[in-house]
Amino acid sequence: MYPSFVTNLPQIVMHICQKAIFKRVLGEKAGGVMDMRHKTFDKNYLLQISETLKADWLAASELEPDFLECYTAEEQESREEQIRSVMEKANKGLGEYPQSFFAVRKRKRWKIRMEKMLGEVLREEKALGIGGVMGEEELWEFQACLKEFLRKVRKFDRNLALEDMGQAVRNYMVYAIFLALNGKELKYRPAAFGYSMLYPYTDNYIDSPQRTEREKEHYNRLIEDKLQGKRVKPLSRHEKKTEELLGQIEKDYGRPHEVYEGLLLMLEAQEISLRQEERWKRDRKACREEDVLGVSAYKGGVSVLMDRYFIDRPLTEKDSYFYYGFGFLLQLCDDLQDISQDKEEGNPTVFSLCGTDKEVRGKVNKLLHFAAKIFESCDTENREFKRFLQKNCYLLILASAAGSGEWMEEEWLSRMQGYLPVRMDYLRKYSNGILGSSKGDGAEKGRNERERRKLMKMLDVLIAD
Repeated sequence: MYPSFVTNLPQIVMHICQKAIFKRVLGEKAGGVMDMRHKTFDKNYLLQISETLKADWLAASELEPDFLECYTAEEQESREEQIRSVMEKANKGLGEYPQSFFAVRKRKRWKIRMEKMLGEVLREEKALGIGGVMGEEELWEFQACLKEFLRKVRKFDRNLALEDMGQAVRNYMVYAIFLALNGKELKYRPAAFGYSMLYPYTDNYIDSPQRTEREKEHYNRLIEDKLQGKRVKPLSRHEKKTEELLGQIEKDYGRPHEVYEGLLLMLEAQEISLRQEERWKRDRKACREEDVLGVSAYKGGVSVLMDRYFIDRPLTEKDSYFYYGFGFLLQLCDDLQDISQDKEEGNPTVFSLCGTDKEVRGKVNKLLHFAAKIFESCDTENREFKRFLQKNCYLLILASAAGSGEWMEEEWLSRMQGYLPVRMDYLRKYSNGILGSSKGDGAEKGRNERERRKLMKMLDVLIAD
């Protein structure tokens, strides 16, 4: 009855946890290193980090790695069976949702059952092993923080799509995990909310082919003026909502404050990326890999630095390198999965510049070696947890490769299958997004729309106080 949502439920939970937990080890500090807080958003300093990361990328090998953990066919089948079991439970639970307007008590009991099921999934899932690195209390706080954020989202914009909510949630949960891991109370913060919600608002607007260049320029100018403390005049509901999100950050930090320097760098990175896209659309030979690498590092690096900044704890020089580098790594993973779309839309990335699947394969091997290089510099006493993060980073890369479609060689994917917790075909089967493809006939789109409305009603019940 709810195939698209249910089949992706474990994937959604794991993806949110994975992106959040990936950051955990980076919060640990190396002793005796000078505090770098005053340099956090110094552009020249960040460009120096970019150059170091570009050099690390170019030096990485394109040979197949020999350091990945192997999974037996029996282990893969066991994990797939667990996912199937979770999906069946979720399907059954969603199907039991009391729809009657008068079934208030039944919905409360349904909410308790679903919360219990989610807790069991987080504790017992085997693909990533979340329950092995997060205690019972930590998992409970994680769920509570997620619910609080979703309540704020629904209050802020009832029209926000489920996919966009998921994008914002993933970013906000990174902030929440950073709070817990740095000994701070897990509580709502306006600035972190505003920043997390800016992702779906700005990305979707800037990337939309329905928006004219003039509209995009006005939108970016409004954001820049707001960040600089100038008075702005929104021309649409979308611009008004964007102004309100930026106002959440101002509510937290006041003015003047260096946080706006970081946000202006984010805006600059987006504009540089757009200009690069325009050059590539005019001339496919206009972009070199070195230029694309610089933009990718800048965009991804500053983004993750902002996530880390909101916990108000000093950064060391190594912290700055790790957060910036890890943001670059995540950007490359996103680009890997979007090869076909980027080629079609004219977005130059390290992977869309490739002309053959053999070339893409070499870049993916390079990405795995590049990830290993970044983790070599990860200074932490928790070696076991570091290995856990590193393993899941490799899994993210392999999953992104599997999702890149025809641009990956089947032979290479077949060899890599043994390094995944589930078989490649199983991974592909359930990697079509939270609600499946937006394409299809009118009847299919109508069913999806009805499904979305019903899921939103269920969500409101689940996150209610």
